Amino acid sequence: MTAFIIDFSKSFTLVPHDRLLTKLVASGVDSRAVIWVRKFLLVCTPKVRVGVKVISGMLQGSVLGPLLFLVYVNDIWWNIDSCIRLFADDCIIYRKITNKNDIEKLQKDLGTVGEWAVDNRMQINPNKSKAIRFTRAQVKNPLVHSLGDQKIWK
Repeated sequence: MTAFIIDFSKSFTLVPHDRLLTKLVASGVDSRAVIWVRKFLLVCTPKVRVGVKVISGMLQGSVLGPLLFLVYVNDIWWNIDSCIRLFADDCIIYRKITNKNDIEKLQKDLGTVGEWAVDNRMQINPNKSKAIRFTRAQVKNPLVHSLGDQKIWK
């Protein structure tokens, strides 16, 4: 089994309000709740200079922040064959590796996650993202995977 722990950089500050609200509507959330969330995002924004409109991010430390972030990233698993788990701003993607085909599928899925991040204006920090391999066998050569243009070794 090989797993990748993916770190989203500045995740709570990068979520675009318009896309978050679109995803809420698309997921079937009642329109009154969407309006309430929109008002929450307008009122609970960081303090900035007068005249500067905040169009992304959520108030850190709020109860709603992690929930809204999960709504935003909930479609990350589309088009992924490997297993994927989300918790707040962390993402773990993993797959049992039994042959070379499994390695290629896992790399394809990492590419899909990278494309999702670009499409959804999220940044993955490859320096903080980690790979781990669970095996009883003695491994001679490390697996090399890439996330964007960065190599992740394990």
